Amino acid sequence: MDRLQTLAIFQRVCEAHSFTRAAVSLNLPRSTVTQAVQRLEQQLGVPLLLRTTRQVRVTSEGEAILEKARHLLSDWEELSTLFSQETQPTGMIRVNMASRFARLLVIPKLPEFYRRFPGIELNIGVSDIRVDMIEQGVDLLIRAGTLQDSGLIARPLPALPNMTLASPDYLARFGVPDCLEALQGHQMVGYVLPSSGRVEALEFQERDGYRELVLPHPFTTNSTDAYITAGLAGLGLVQVPVYGVIDDLKHGRLIEVLNQNPPASMAVSMLYPAKRRSSRHLRVFMDWLSEVITEQLTTSQPGDAGHIG
Repeated sequence: MDRLQTLAIFQRVCEAHSFTRAAVSLNLPRSTVTQAVQRLEQQLGVPLLLRTTRQVRVTSEGEAILEKARHLLSDWEELSTLFSQETQPTGMIRVNMASRFARLLVIPKLPEFYRRFPGIELNIGVSDIRVDMIEQGVDLLIRAGTLQDSGLIARPLPALPNMTLASPDYLARFGVPDCLEALQGHQMVGYVLPSSGRVEALEFQERDGYRELVLPHPFTTNSTDAYITAGLAGLGLVQVPVYGVIDDLKHGRLIEVLNQNPPASMAVSMLYPAKRRSSRHLRVFMDWLSEVITEQLTTSQPGDAGHIG
């Protein structure tokens, strides 16, 4: 095992605070990871990590070595790809994104990605909640909505158009609202934001901006799939990205209302740690993902199907 590989293992253990998690993320035996760090400590003559039964902590000497290791590994990665732009990019990318986004927009297109880039391996985790990228060894995070100041580098993806929708059964019981004032007496499906724990308001465009309304919500969930399912079941109005309900609109299971007051499009961003320079295989994947999302949003418009008003 060369010294750069040893430094890469040490870096991952520090970031994951665990030999086991580091071994899993690197696809190496735990014994190999442990021996690599022990060998590095012997070579340098100082303790780099403090091991406890629950966690691994970095010593002050380890922090100094870690900072140097990050720079060395980043410079080497940049140098190693400097004269290889004509070769196929290779490497593992660990991505985390919302389950519906992965299932409907990304995974169906992966055969095309692998035909173009057979040397890249993808490990896609799905989650709608906050993820600790460093601890879990995630290279790229795809998230929708307003970004908090997290110290991550953000690259925007195309925004996702939203609609206000309801089931035919709901509209038969509550009536079809033709203006915002007509929402008196209506109800919505409550969606709890994982980041805040609060129910998200419905949003409607007006001449001078957007108006937020919180209607009665007998049913509340923190799952996107459950939120849409509740809308299909007639439990209230929902506002969702168009891409996820194309078939429901085409077959009349959901109907758009108040299209003259649409909600704002949903911002989507690709996030990666500021201390990790974007490697070539990661840049390739981000470029491809941006192309795919743009193409699918262009070709998956529902037209006038499923619209009232």
